[in-house]
Amino acid sequence: LDQVLGEFKLDKSTNCGDIVDVGGGIEYQVQKARCQYKYVGGKKFVMTRKILEVKEVKRLLVEKEVKQLFEKDGLSSEDNDILGLE
Repeated sequence: LDQVLGEFKLDKSTNCGDIVDVGGGIEYQVQKARCQYKYVGGKKFVMTRKILEVKEVKRLLVEKEVKQLFEKDGLSSEDNDILGLE
């Protein structure tokens, strides 16, 4: 279910756990951050791109509620792994 939201100018320190709002009134939480570097002038690496994997904050809340419901019903951690809840 990968979907590219687009390219945005964000602070270079944006990292996992940060909340970003790129317009449209939808907030996203950064789940994973990857950087791409280029070797410049034979002396140093310069970050050229930062790729953020995000989830909508609303979805995170729904997933948390579902996880709590399954834990309340007494499902084992193995069942959670099968359902992709951990």
